[in-house]
Amino acid sequence: MINGLFDKTMSLLASALDLRAERQKLLASNIANGETPGYRAVDINFEDELRRREGSSIPGATLVSTNPQHMPGIDILPGQPRIIDRASDLEGYDENSVGIEGEMVKLSENSLMYDTSEKMLKSKFSILMTAIKEGGQ
Repeated sequence: MINGLFDKTMSLLASALDLRAERQKLLASNIANGETPGYRAVDINFEDELRRREGSSIPGATLVSTNPQHMPGIDILPGQPRIIDRASDLEGYDENSVGIEGEMVKLSENSLMYDTSEKMLKSKFSILMTAIKEGGQ
């Protein structure tokens, strides 16, 4: 019964919030290390990670058991997102790959997307609460 209360959209929004929060930490770390010699900018591929968390992964990349003796696939969800090295071709003289302006843009965009996902999830809960209150009368 309770599984019927929370639809796939709520699960997707919750995963999006988790990933956006994790990405915010990485982007803030990049900015904090903007002057650290040899520091490599890191990030996550938000779309791929969201697909992975929702179990849809990349199209055509599903595991199929062709023999009953095969071991079952290991479920790595939700886990930590895969962190990617986002080095650029414009590295500075100190081999630091952080561009402060670009990181600030990514940080602002990520923050805006977090706020939007949060508002959407709050709206879903508000609709659910209204249905509960109306059903109790």
